[in-house]
Amino acid sequence: MPHDNALLPPTIHLGYLPDADVIAHLRRARESIRFVGPGLPTAAAHVLAERWKEPGGCIVEVVLDADPDLCRIGFCDGEALALLMETAEHLQASVHRQTGVRLCVLEIDGERIIFPPTPRLIEESKSDVAQIVLAPNQGESLHEQILAPQELAPRPLTEEVVTRVTADLKASPAQPFDLARQVRVLSTKFQFVEFSLQKAALSKKRVPVPADLLGIGADPNTEELLRANFQLVRKGDDISGEQLMQGREEIEKKYLVTIAHYGKVILTTNRAEFDNEVAELKAAVKVFQKDAKAKLDAAIDKNCSEVIARLFPVVKRNPPERWRARLGPAPTDQLIYRCLEQELRSAYGDASNYLRRIEVRLVYKDITVEMLGDRDFGKAAAKAKLYLEEMYEQYEAARARM
Repeated sequence: MPHDNALLPPTIHLGYLPDADVIAHLRRARESIRFVGPGLPTAAAHVLAERWKEPGGCIVEVVLDADPDLCRIGFCDGEALALLMETAEHLQASVHRQTGVRLCVLEIDGERIIFPPTPRLIEESKSDVAQIVLAPNQGESLHEQILAPQELAPRPLTEEVVTRVTADLKASPAQPFDLARQVRVLSTKFQFVEFSLQKAALSKKRVPVPADLLGIGADPNTEELLRANFQLVRKGDDISGEQLMQGREEIEKKYLVTIAHYGKVILTTNRAEFDNEVAELKAAVKVFQKDAKAKLDAAIDKNCSEVIARLFPVVKRNPPERWRARLGPAPTDQLIYRCLEQELRSAYGDASNYLRRIEVRLVYKDITVEMLGDRDFGKAAAKAKLYLEEMYEQYEAARARM
């Protein structure tokens, strides 16, 4: 049986109803909750979901518009849509969708409260709003009472619609605007990006050995052998950093487009996935820096020892003049060896010196109006299969509220 409140005329708010009031209405329901509107704010949606899931609780019916543009205005939000859809599926119930809804009707135990949704990204709701009372209207289920042409009639809200709305909002997030202040807006579908992996190619790293230790009369074969040993680690070694470099190249190939003489760009629709893979690469760098230290230290020690052993006989015959101030005119073999070892150990350093310098560098830069008007840039972009007329738009828009 309907609650006695069903005999009451509806309360119509002539202004926005604060979220706290909507939540209070939801909490006082005993028999039924019925709602039709563009959507609900997340806080109210959580309370509605709680009441819906209460064992032996209220009968709940919901009809929503579920439009991403309405979410951008602030009439609703994607999280609330997803929550209500998930709750309905859990209870084997339905949320219905009615397009074009711009007014909220909340029925609590037969008592109807009618109010406009709050455009939260433009202005805030206030508690001191005017109200008006009209005669009640009763009938079948809520979505069946909505009169609309057949093509616009209420239909079940599907998971596909919710997914599309939330994806649309993720790609183009909501922003607060001041409608009284208009600005000229440039909206592009791509950005410049500088993406690099610094100091990771350890197999290409050469140790900076002092020149006078190399040019002291060694024969060409010996000198070439020594130069080979000055390579920090060999190519193909698992601590060469080549896997990290390959990972960076794969990300670049997958997401970035090169505009000759201008740089690399990325489509804004690819930003989220690109950022995720860059984050994974950064995590891989941290793991590499931790796991490679012991092995790299061992490789450095081995290579350095081999170079010292090969250089010592030659250096002993002709020590560098700059050592004379410390060693005197006739240094012992022990002193010469010690000086040679100190210099080369210092030149090679330890693993930490190389590993801590490895970093992923990522910088985004927006396209400018001047660049879009540059004919040379347009030609270069076209060669890269990016056609500017499809990649941006300019329009007047409201300034974002601070």
